[in-house]
Amino acid sequence: MSRDKKNVALLFWNTSLFFAAYNGMLPVFPPYIVFRGGTEQAVGLLVGLFSLSAVILRVYFAKLADHRGRKWLLGVAIFTCSTGPILYVFDFGLWYLALVRIYHAASLAAFMTASYTLLADFSTEENRGRLFGLYGVVSGLAMAIAPALGQFVAVNFGYTAFFVATGLLGLVMIPGQIFLKEPPVTTETEPIATVPFWDILRNRWVLISSLGLFSVTMALGALSSFLPLRALQIGLTEMGLYFAAFSLMYMVSGYVAGTLSDKYGRKAVAVPSVLFISLGLLGLTQLGGYLVLITCGLLIGFGFGAVNTALMALVMDKTTLAERSQSVSFLNNSFDLGMSSGAMLLGGVAALSFNLLWTLLSVITLVGFALILFALPKQKEEVLC
Repeated sequence: MSRDKKNVALLFWNTSLFFAAYNGMLPVFPPYIVFRGGTEQAVGLLVGLFSLSAVILRVYFAKLADHRGRKWLLGVAIFTCSTGPILYVFDFGLWYLALVRIYHAASLAAFMTASYTLLADFSTEENRGRLFGLYGVVSGLAMAIAPALGQFVAVNFGYTAFFVATGLLGLVMIPGQIFLKEPPVTTETEPIATVPFWDILRNRWVLISSLGLFSVTMALGALSSFLPLRALQIGLTEMGLYFAAFSLMYMVSGYVAGTLSDKYGRKAVAVPSVLFISLGLLGLTQLGGYLVLITCGLLIGFGFGAVNTALMALVMDKTTLAERSQSVSFLNNSFDLGMSSGAMLLGGVAALSFNLLWTLLSVITLVGFALILFALPKQKEEVLC
């Protein structure tokens, strides 16, 4: 096995463990807050605080990745991923849990910045799409499996056992970090100094890709918040079928789209992928049974896995080593802000009409389609589908 293949394998090993720990928390943490005496409002605050903290911390970590190295930042992610869950065990009130959420969010901010940047460093423009697609497969498997496993441990063995087990996943990541060899982050022609943030915004490839991803994830944020309510309203209790369909196609499309984007261009893959999301959202206006629910999950998962992979690879293609960490941070923050904005800003529309909401979300997604199609420059080698 070549050095780069070995390093990519170690990175993927850590990626699978990190996303298992992250996704395993999703169904367990909200009822744990209630168990500790919190209300629904406290659940919303503490869940949202995690994403918001990660957005803020990611800006700082992007600069650290340039000055201290990607591998060092990966170590920060592993340390906070290992110790954060253990801190939840202690009961010092909801304010204490809020502080732990901020601390634990450092793991997400650090890992996403370090892992995406390392993967870009290990890849070339010819194989970058395929590798980012494989990254999506690894994280998607954890997304599909970990929530059920986490809930099983919490229900059958208790919250303390769950948090300890989650912390142990972080410890198992240590060998992957130790044996990973970080490539040089500078060359003779590129300075060590981090590029100013405003220079990142002047890069149209970064800015337009991030705005396009923001519109897509804004729709998905509202969808993840309000689709379960709509499903229950019409008697569909098995929402796991939707998430399984979404996760399956997310994995498949990420790899396929990454490979195709290496051959035909990132934009050529990203543009039609957004239409799958818009079509799936419109399909929800006809929601009346599991067939429509699963079909929409397949369409939305396929579109999102493809566009997310293609845009991430595109940003990595069009940035220098000095710009890479901050570009990854900006794109990931657009993702998180889109998810939280959709959930927080569109509740009023959901209260009026769910079908109106799905239609509006489809239109919002089409804004991202237009941005990617018309505002991104055309790559010389691409063949538009």
